[in-house]
Amino acid sequence: MTEPEPDPQFDSPADTPDVHSSRLALIWDVIVFQFKLAFDGLRDVLLSPVSIVAGIMGLVAGGDDPHQYFRRVMRLGRRSEAWINLFGAHRHGTSDALVDSLREKVATQAQGKPWIQQAGTRLNETLDNVNAARSADGKRGPDA
Repeated sequence: MTEPEPDPQFDSPADTPDVHSSRLALIWDVIVFQFKLAFDGLRDVLLSPVSIVAGIMGLVAGGDDPHQYFRRVMRLGRRSEAWINLFGAHRHGTSDALVDSLREKVATQAQGKPWIQQAGTRLNETLDNVNAARSADGKRGPDA
């Protein structure tokens, strides 16, 4: 019987074979999420006045279909929401393809910089020490 693979969404980094790589992945995921949040917020700010203008246009020039302009804004909103893919619900045609290529470029650039690797090593050593101290105190996990 094979052991199930750990689910990174629910299992702690200590349960994964390479905690240091897992930490790096977490840092990247948090940075990407922050950029997606900012982009999503900007989209919302821009869609608000556009939807008001579309509503006014529908009332004034919409004829028999006053919702026509507003529906276009809604379609644009749905498409942009799927492209941003804030929570990873969509699989194709998202910004994640752009993010993945950026991740590869950043990783390639970082490999040639020993100071980045040294900083990462020091950070991991510090976090290892913090985790060891917490374990020694009997505190484990987010509920401790």
